Amino acid sequence: MKKILRCIIFLIIGFIIFQMLTKVFVPKWMSQVDPASPRFSGFYELKKNTIDVLVIGASDVGRGYSPIKVWEEYGITSYNLGTSNQTMSLAYYVLKEATKYQKPKVVVLDLDAFFVEQDAPEGEYRKLFDNMKLDEVKLEAINDEKVRADNKLSYVFPLLRFHSRWDKLEKKDVKKSLKKEYRKVSYMGMAMSTDIKPYIDKNKYMEDKGEKEFISEENLYYIDKIINFCKENEIKILWVEIPSTTSWSFARNKEAQKLADKYNIEFIDYNLESIRDELNFKWETDTADNGNHLNVNGAEKISKHIGNVLSQEYNCKNHKEDKEICEVWEKVVKRYNENKEKLEKKGGKQQ
Repeated sequence: MKKILRCIIFLIIGFIIFQMLTKVFVPKWMSQVDPASPRFSGFYELKKNTIDVLVIGASDVGRGYSPIKVWEEYGITSYNLGTSNQTMSLAYYVLKEATKYQKPKVVVLDLDAFFVEQDAPEGEYRKLFDNMKLDEVKLEAINDEKVRADNKLSYVFPLLRFHSRWDKLEKKDVKKSLKKEYRKVSYMGMAMSTDIKPYIDKNKYMEDKGEKEFISEENLYYIDKIINFCKENEIKILWVEIPSTTSWSFARNKEAQKLADKYNIEFIDYNLESIRDELNFKWETDTADNGNHLNVNGAEKISKHIGNVLSQEYNCKNHKEDKEICEVWEKVVKRYNENKEKLEKKGGKQQ
């Protein structure tokens, strides 16, 4: 019995050390414009069933939707799970994982990935799966043949992939593995930029050039899975396309609208000049990188409109009378506004 007990204690200690080393060795994706690690750690720390709206999609929406602005204006609780290069397959598993912890009334899906056919680079898989909890959803995702995640065991035990980083480790790797660093760079999932780099070519990217776009069978497969999952869980769906001159076009708008009509889903394309004019959106001031992603100014304009739609058309509740929820959100609002001001003073100026 003593030998068995020693073996059990040895295994427990070994597991604890393995987990600690994993936290130190696995890269922390914590940049201001791509806070993948704090985005997910912050989500998991939320109180269950306090988020009414989940926002899913690629980096355009990750940087282009502000849950904080929607809270300030409408008291709606939402969380931004937009990740860099999020494919339709990854969007499906992000949704499936998120609804284990929250019961959203609405899913806002950005449509960038509808027209992306190539696999995501390994780094994007890492940003997602290395920050997800090890559960049945993660295992299903990495074993999905359409996801095509290589070295599957390393997604279960990330230390297998990153153990060779020992000579690149710095003090900050240990520090970040111990502290709740997500407070510094993630605002209910949103990545913030205050840079201003105008888009000069105006509206030519949305001109009708006679081109045609098609959604691949694989993407249609996951779009259908997302729609059916939402129906089964009584979740309403809103499709949006955040302004982006590099990933959108008139032809994509037409194809996306055709699919929206087929499924009877509302689709708001913020690339349309008529809508941007209504919101006083300006490419000269509201993009961080020449039209690829929005800065915080552009994100807040788009978010206010989405919030109004969620409030008026989807009956999302104003939670500002809920003292417990309000207390949590007001702390993030304070940090968001303080950090926005610091970033603007530091260097978020027109370039």
